[in-house]
Amino acid sequence: MRDKKQFVIEDFGNIDRDKGVTVERFYNLNPSSGLKQSLGVELAKFPKRDDPSYGDYSLDMTMTTINQIESISIFKQFFPVSGNTNFRILLYGDDEKLYINEMFMLNDNLLWLYDLTFESAPITLAFKKDDMDAIILASQDKMVIWTTDYLPYTVTDAPIITSMCMNDGVLFCTLVEPAFKLWYATDLRAENIGKLSSNSGYITLADELGYAKKVVAFNESVYVFREYGISKISVVKNEFSISQVYISRTQILTNTVSACGDVIMFCTKEGLYTFNGVKVTKTNVNIFDILNNFNGNAVAESFKNKYYLALKLDFNDGKTIACESGTYKNNALLVVDTLDYSYQLVRGVDIKQLLPVFARDYERMLVIFNSGNVGVVGQVIDSSSSFDVSLPKYWLSGELTDNYNVKLFTKLVVEADENVKFNFIYDNGQITFTTYKEGINEFCFKICSKQAKLEITSDSADMNVKKAVFDYYEY
Repeated sequence: MRDKKQFVIEDFGNIDRDKGVTVERFYNLNPSSGLKQSLGVELAKFPKRDDPSYGDYSLDMTMTTINQIESISIFKQFFPVSGNTNFRILLYGDDEKLYINEMFMLNDNLLWLYDLTFESAPITLAFKKDDMDAIILASQDKMVIWTTDYLPYTVTDAPIITSMCMNDGVLFCTLVEPAFKLWYATDLRAENIGKLSSNSGYITLADELGYAKKVVAFNESVYVFREYGISKISVVKNEFSISQVYISRTQILTNTVSACGDVIMFCTKEGLYTFNGVKVTKTNVNIFDILNNFNGNAVAESFKNKYYLALKLDFNDGKTIACESGTYKNNALLVVDTLDYSYQLVRGVDIKQLLPVFARDYERMLVIFNSGNVGVVGQVIDSSSSFDVSLPKYWLSGELTDNYNVKLFTKLVVEADENVKFNFIYDNGQITFTTYKEGINEFCFKICSKQAKLEITSDSADMNVKKAVFDYYEY
């Protein structure tokens, strides 16, 4: 037997073997600076006034006929005469009506907006037109355009738009049909999309990358995300042209495409990728082995240099957490920090849509749901809970050592909260230790093993683990 050795785990988010223990899986935990509570969701709260002393409110749904919220958007309008800026939350429900709430107005009511109805959830684009704020709402049956100081007007013969962006005074749109064309309007007149005129037209996408699914303005350029790649729009002497910049082996999940900081992020069934305008790079975010083959309901948005991705993961552990006890479309929220690509993973929430909101000092990531709390608006918070119900927490290491020599493990010392379970998994079995106090806990045992992993679990709302240290001898 050799001298006693120690294996110290302090960086619970590390995936680099040269720098310490690898991490196989974790959820509902933040692995930075130990293990502590992660993100969660709760009922969204909106400010009554700029002054915090007025308090906040949740949206009052009683004046609506909504059973399930289908989409949410925000519209900022500046009124030059008064100098006021109004922030409006827009909700579309399964009753096919569009509702509005005026933020900062001491009013929690949702009012039916100008008797507007849509046959499907409208996609939206807010932009400036003639020094006025405008928003386009495009559904399967109509297009509605609302400009500051004017009533919304309806375009009934509009094509079905799947995505929109505005860049350098030009509106770009992808359509359901024809899906191999990118339409544009150089005068921002959305009602001309799908029509040939002196200010509108299309660019043909005649290559093997597949349908045009989403158009994104990024770094003063425009990129079209296709089923199997990315195309770039170029303008030379007022003529539009298109070129391939990336070909993907697997289909890009369209609704996961989002500009975040200095990159665009997106997901395929092979993992999470970044695109900087020139090069596509696969991230080291460790979800590839649990990505569900079908993720047609995955959605993403960006907020303060973080990428929020709601998706479906197959954890394959026999557990049922929160939304997984019923019918669900997504069961996880992945949040990636693009500064260092550390991440958090929330398990047990079925998110339909995310909406980043920046309204004066009010900054939130709002969410609506496919199942569970389908009739309310939620918000992402630091809580490791879903609407005040604590989410179970889990962390599993990779192999503790990088060789197969026999080792005699004799002691585990942890610094953690009370009632945290440490499951030591070895060659032929496992043994569980539960912390009996807050702070330093010591557990003595003798187990010979060639391979070993450490699993940490807790049902506590605010679990905290700072360190885990193994004593062992190597033969």
